[in-house]
Amino acid sequence: MMVAYLVMATMIVLSLVYLFGSMIRPFDRGLNGKGAQTFALVRRKEIVQEEEAGRLTPSESSQLLRDLDAEMQSVDGGQKRFFKNDTFFARWVMLSVVVVAVLGSVSLYQQIGYSKEVVFTQDLQTQQLTPQKVSDFLKYRSERYGRVEDWYYLATDYVSAEKYQEAVFAFETALGKLPKNAENRVNLLVEYAQAVFYANGGQSSTKMLKVVDAILQVAPTQATALDLKGVANFSQQNYLGAVLAWQEAIRYSRHSTERLALLSAISKARELGRIDYQQVAPIITDQLAVKIEWDASKLTWHNDDVLLVYAVVKGQKMPVAIQRVFPEDLAQPILLTNLDSLMPTETLAEVDKVDLVVKLANINDNDLTKGRIIGTKHGLLTNHKEIFVIKVAL
Repeated sequence: MMVAYLVMATMIVLSLVYLFGSMIRPFDRGLNGKGAQTFALVRRKEIVQEEEAGRLTPSESSQLLRDLDAEMQSVDGGQKRFFKNDTFFARWVMLSVVVVAVLGSVSLYQQIGYSKEVVFTQDLQTQQLTPQKVSDFLKYRSERYGRVEDWYYLATDYVSAEKYQEAVFAFETALGKLPKNAENRVNLLVEYAQAVFYANGGQSSTKMLKVVDAILQVAPTQATALDLKGVANFSQQNYLGAVLAWQEAIRYSRHSTERLALLSAISKARELGRIDYQQVAPIITDQLAVKIEWDASKLTWHNDDVLLVYAVVKGQKMPVAIQRVFPEDLAQPILLTNLDSLMPTETLAEVDKVDLVVKLANINDNDLTKGRIIGTKHGLLTNHKEIFVIKVAL
């Protein structure tokens, strides 16, 4: 980059020198004093000849000679004053000013960074961006502008690239610039705690636990923080504390994948801590696992698609359990539990059989229940260990 800049600067300087040189040479040739001297000699001879021939009086001849001398003095003086002495220095001053102005503006343009933003925009439009280019640009913006959002985007980019140590530093910088009472501070702390966890090799640490405690003081129902608290308790062999923390995480988590992972972790903690259901009652007593399948050649998901997966008792309209699921989450089974009821009067724990319904809607719709039913399965037993498969189609 530096070599290219030096080559460009050299070319600009040489071009300007050539331009000024080519402009100066014609003036110098046009103002050469030899031509004026020759003209003066010829004119003097003509005046003398005119006087000898009687066409000029002596007084007229003398006046013409004085006028010619005055004109020659004026030409010589003007040439020396404007093109020999004063303007020689002025020419080089002007050349220097132009060179400095051009190179200075280019350097300022580079230093301000507009060129990097222009290049990034061009790469974005031409789809030539690479992960490394994105990281470099985010790092540049963070260091240049120092805004919270710039450091946050850089931190999340580091997390995506599994550069967790760098992500921790970026999150800490963003948190340092974010006001203490900012409404999105809790979400930023959650992502920071996760980065600290992964930066420590997926192990609990005192630093992570301090962040988790700070989150739970403000948001005691934050599912991810409760999950990390369970991890910390488990690593300290506090299996009872791990079970309690993870069960609270399940209570407030709405993602089936997280719930399945938490159920597996709770089972492991119960086994190691010899914690039976009399000591700590399970928070999920009844559940229904659903796997959605579809023909990819006939059904293509869109970015604004959302699915409502719910269990309903035959003859009733109100679901006893419901989950909102996005297409990217369909790779894992969907877990409907006794915690997912819309009304507190009836849950999966109070019914024996249900019908499963899958409804497709648009995330921008005001009422998602107005979507299209794309799959059903009838007469399923609740709390069954089988994963029920529903094939959906438009």
